[in-house]
Amino acid sequence: MHKVKTMTHPETGAILHRARRVETVSYMGTSKAVEIEGWFPDNDGDGILIGDDSAPLDAALSELKAAYQAETQALAKRVRFSTGLTQRDASLLLTGSPNSFSKYERGVAQPSWPTFVLLKLLAGQPQLIEAIKKV
Repeated sequence: MHKVKTMTHPETGAILHRARRVETVSYMGTSKAVEIEGWFPDNDGDGILIGDDSAPLDAALSELKAAYQAETQALAKRVRFSTGLTQRDASLLLTGSPNSFSKYERGVAQPSWPTFVLLKLLAGQPQLIEAIKKV
């Protein structure tokens, strides 16, 4: 596919060869190892991805984002039902915004990492909501 046998890294000056490498894609606490093809030095230094070389990374990131969205939708509903709160009450109490739980449950918005962690804690210990109400 590529006719050039080597290229020089524009920043490091390293000689790059066409090769495969496993890279890790991370999103909101989850990770996935992905094999990619690109231009890499013989050591573990930085390489260059050209054209469709980054497509497997993009696909993995999209997959992780979709899984996170599905998890947060289900998590928001589970926490809300287990604590007996309405969407509005859960939103105001846990995020300060009046419509956040509606958005989380519909998949329109994603909670911040701290809110996600709080939801995970409440999913395992719904009685913590009483302590939060007192704050």
